[in-house]
Amino acid sequence: MALRKELLKSIWYAFTALDVEKSGKVSKSQLKVLSHNLYTVLHIPHDPVALEEHFRDDDDGPVSSQGYMPYLNKYILDKVEEGAFVKEHFDELCWTLTAKKNYRADSNGNSMLSNQDAFRLWCLFNFLSEDKYPLIMVPDEALGAR
Repeated sequence: MALRKELLKSIWYAFTALDVEKSGKVSKSQLKVLSHNLYTVLHIPHDPVALEEHFRDDDDGPVSSQGYMPYLNKYILDKVEEGAFVKEHFDELCWTLTAKKNYRADSNGNSMLSNQDAFRLWCLFNFLSEDKYPLIMVPDEALGAR
């Protein structure tokens, strides 16, 4: 159960990063790609029939996190086996999506943190955060006492 909670934190960031319109919903095509990548990185056998069935094209519009959670739980998280995958690869997948929305360098390509250091800080934040969504970081805690 602890592993599921840890995975869900990173997946939550990936899902919200795909929500470009900030509507709380993500397109079905993006969720199909996310799911396929999760299957791959978590070393879970792909179930393309279940994927297509859950994200039928006759449904209207994008999918909310509540609409994605039943699929995510049943077909991905329920099948995850601890030690069967490399956690850092999983985190890198979710960070790649998250970084596109949340990590920006200045116009010269410079940043206070390298991408690798930002990734490590993000992993640490996920590890220390509570299981309340949305996950939030208190800036004073992140920057430390100055």
